[in-house]
Amino acid sequence: MFKNILIVSIFFIVITAKAGEAIDNLEYKMAQSKGADRVNLLCDLCWEYRFISGDTALVYGNQALELAKQINYNKGVAQAYNDMGIIHVDRGSFINAMDFFNKSLIIRKKLNDSAGIASLYNKIGIVYQKQGKLKEALENAIQALKIYEVLKQDLWIGYCLNNIAIINYNIGDLSTSLGYHQRALVIRKKRNDQYGEAGSYSNIANVFLDMGDTALAIANYQKALQITRQIKHDESTAVMLTNLGAVYLSLGENHRALTFLTESLEIREQLEDQKAIASSMLKLGTVNMNLKRYREAGVFLYKGLKIAKSIGVIEEEMQAYLEIAKWHAQQHRMDSAFVYLDYYTITKDSVYDQRLNQQIIDTQAKYDSERKEQELTLLQQENKFAEISLKQRQTEILLLVFIIISLVGAGIFLFYRHRQKQKLELDLSIIQHNEQQIKAVLEGQEEERRRIARELHDGVGQSLSGVKLKWESISETIKSDSLRESLQNLSGLIDGAANEIRTISHQMMPKELEQFGLVAAIKGIADNSENLGKIACSFNHHNMNDRLSQPLELGLFRIAQELINNIHKHAEATTVNIQLLRRKKNIVFIVEDNGKGFNYEQKKGIGIGLMNIESRVHGLNGVLNYESKVGEGTLVTIRIPL
Repeated sequence: MFKNILIVSIFFIVITAKAGEAIDNLEYKMAQSKGADRVNLLCDLCWEYRFISGDTALVYGNQALELAKQINYNKGVAQAYNDMGIIHVDRGSFINAMDFFNKSLIIRKKLNDSAGIASLYNKIGIVYQKQGKLKEALENAIQALKIYEVLKQDLWIGYCLNNIAIINYNIGDLSTSLGYHQRALVIRKKRNDQYGEAGSYSNIANVFLDMGDTALAIANYQKALQITRQIKHDESTAVMLTNLGAVYLSLGENHRALTFLTESLEIREQLEDQKAIASSMLKLGTVNMNLKRYREAGVFLYKGLKIAKSIGVIEEEMQAYLEIAKWHAQQHRMDSAFVYLDYYTITKDSVYDQRLNQQIIDTQAKYDSERKEQELTLLQQENKFAEISLKQRQTEILLLVFIIISLVGAGIFLFYRHRQKQKLELDLSIIQHNEQQIKAVLEGQEEERRRIARELHDGVGQSLSGVKLKWESISETIKSDSLRESLQNLSGLIDGAANEIRTISHQMMPKELEQFGLVAAIKGIADNSENLGKIACSFNHHNMNDRLSQPLELGLFRIAQELINNIHKHAEATTVNIQLLRRKKNIVFIVEDNGKGFNYEQKKGIGIGLMNIESRVHGLNGVLNYESKVGEGTLVTIRIPL
């Protein structure tokens, strides 16, 4: 009787500890059984293997079904359909489950098995509930309740009331849900069903929580907690402690939340429930983060992530990535925050793809079932062909009118669309022309820089080297010590001029950029800034192992040069932080200083440096953003699509 009832409640227990002993006992008995007894034993094996292997359970269920059909044992046929339907519910194959339950229901109605009929109505309601068909779920749950009330089976009346309350809760009818939970609570108290009583208090607390009455929610969670402590049900006690901790966390009462969540974690660690341990650790990490205890928060969050990954619990793993990203962000470690936010997004996308694939499979199965029903309906309606033909002619007339109206509407739509397309093409050509002009200007500038750099290096630089050599040969012929010393000083000036020419040539076309790439070139800018002794310059980069295209690297290098030069000239800063990040679809370049700041809106049309930066960003199809206030430094963020 008990295995024929599938119960949905906030509390559920899967008992597997003694499954091995039960299976061994059943298989021993089956070797000596025949007929109906063998069918019953096969059904029992199907049920017991439910907790171990769904595939094996279905094998025993099918054996029970075939044998029951051979010996015309209808009760056994109904039981086999019933048990295999439950296995399919566990697997999420709701269409197959519904098919088995309906076949079992037909047989039980013929046998006038009231308890079995009520059990199947209850299961069918649960399947509808899992499919989101709440109206049908409610109808079947009420049917089951009516039968159990006639049979005066208080245990199952309480569970039916509980299920109906949960369905109304999912519909959003909270007041009705609360009423059914309170009725279930009265029956469970009457039966002294303490476990069920605790479940009702917990469900009532959930309803009050959705109603916004946290005080009553906490009061009912406390009642449930008191009962679970009395009956020494540690798993349920941990759940209640977690619920109370979550409520206090939402209220901002972090110290209270910390107390309940800590006790819950201790119990779950004793039970070795890894999924629950991971969930508790993540909540404790959030609480400690709210209390600014960042070290403790980090320990809990990373432990929770490790456990979630080890047992393959995706929801907890996603939550861990998100909370760790927040943890890094609160400590201003934005690079790490971006990395864990990326992990969260990637995991979320993979979960979405898995669920989408499952939905496609379910939809295909539903489509096949509906197609068979449609084919049967068409066969049954062949005798109405004449009436259908008449309606078809009427439909054709209406369809013709609709087509004419649609053609007129389509013509108007195409006309306006053509005009809009022409305007769009004109705008696009103007934009492309402007972009080509900007690109040509930038390319011309870079070519001119290269030419000047070559001239300085190969022309002026070589000339100065020649002058130095000639000067040194002349100075060797002079015997006067004082005159020779003056000439040596002049030689030092020539060296300084040659070094200055070489530095200018390298700035205009740096070797680091051509030979080693953007990261090395920007690091060179930062090092040069440090060497000047005025500004401490740090440079961080992420995911920049591969080189970018030559125009993109050159453009970003020039932008970096211009920004650092502006900081040296105008910002009066002591520290500069440069960040270069490669994301999936774009490059993010950030430069932040602690200088005196400026009003960007006032300066953007005046400063040549600012206009050069804007032109280069626009030429790379990027987005430029300045965040600056007078006296508070400047933050420049540039995003360029890859």
